[in-house]
Amino acid sequence: MKRILFLFVAVIVLSAPGAAQNNNQSKDARAAVNRFFLLLKSRSYPALYEFLPSDLQRQITREQLALSLMRLDSFILIERMEVGRVQQHGDFAVVNTTIYGKLKKPVTVNGEQINEGRVAAQQFLLREGRQWKVVTADNRTQSYFLKRNAEFGKQFQLAQPTFEFKQKDKWTAFGKPMKPQK
Repeated sequence: MKRILFLFVAVIVLSAPGAAQNNNQSKDARAAVNRFFLLLKSRSYPALYEFLPSDLQRQITREQLALSLMRLDSFILIERMEVGRVQQHGDFAVVNTTIYGKLKKPVTVNGEQINEGRVAAQQFLLREGRQWKVVTADNRTQSYFLKRNAEFGKQFQLAQPTFEFKQKDKWTAFGKPMKPQK
């Protein structure tokens, strides 16, 4: 279950930065997140590589990214995304998103079958040239980015991702007290 959640987060938390200077810049960061999601949903995995900043492209190949996303696709069907607040400052942005998906193989938690969930996550963006790039593929990448861009965390209101699953038609936070059953 932790591995599935990690893979889900790794895909969801990909994004690029900025802070509201004018409405067009804000729309550009939002549009980049929307384009990324549409490519993800249509399984155009190699095309997603273009959304990675050059630093990340030096650390992972197009093929490695595509294989990682294909593995995720074998566990989760990503259905839709809601885009919320966009914070933009210079060449950095943070876009709040909520992504909804279904597990292809449901799990049982506390005696109840779980097959759909959602994650609220902030997408970090970095503008390289004129293009917004996704910089937060996983916790390691996020930490690396924040260390290299120390002012980033001071310029934005950052939040940890939150996971929820649907239980009895209500969204319930995923927490430690629940243990998966086999």
